[in-house]
Amino acid sequence: MCVGCRQRAQAAELVRVVAQQREDATVLVADPAKTMPGRGAWLHARAECISVATRRRAFAAALRTPGLTADPDDLAEQLGVITH
Repeated sequence: MCVGCRQRAQAAELVRVVAQQREDATVLVADPAKTMPGRGAWLHARAECISVATRRRAFAAALRTPGLTADPDDLAEQLGVITH
């Protein structure tokens, strides 16, 4: 299920993202191979889904990482999504 639009979809249609600790912050990282360790969140690689999930703070809840802030532009760039 997409954490942005909340629509059910096949795993092949969704992209997995995971939270990774980097230096002094926890950031979202795309997992295109769907093999990285840890809890993952799934979403469509669409600007609307990224925007809604970020606005709702769905990544922090789905990944059980309190205080996680997602940069929608960075995530869109990782996923190759055009936002403008």
